[in-house]
Amino acid sequence: MNEMLRVAIASELEVDPSDLTSDKLLSSIEGWDSVMVLIVSVMINDVTGAKVTPGEMKNLCTYGDIENLVISKVIGSNTA
Repeated sequence: MNEMLRVAIASELEVDPSDLTSDKLLSSIEGWDSVMVLIVSVMINDVTGAKVTPGEMKNLCTYGDIENLVISKVIGSNTA
């Protein structure tokens, strides 16, 4: 799932997937703004089924934070 998510987000951001490392600061990505937060939130739901809100996304600092949030949502939905 991680690689699928990385490729999907990289495509949306128009960056190479290899640029999205765990420590990549979201603020350093050209085009990362509130609109992109909304777009990526919806895309995460479409790709993974994890319901991630823009409010949760706006508090994240790195790409790794996105992965961790999605993993926690997917694991949480599997235990419910």
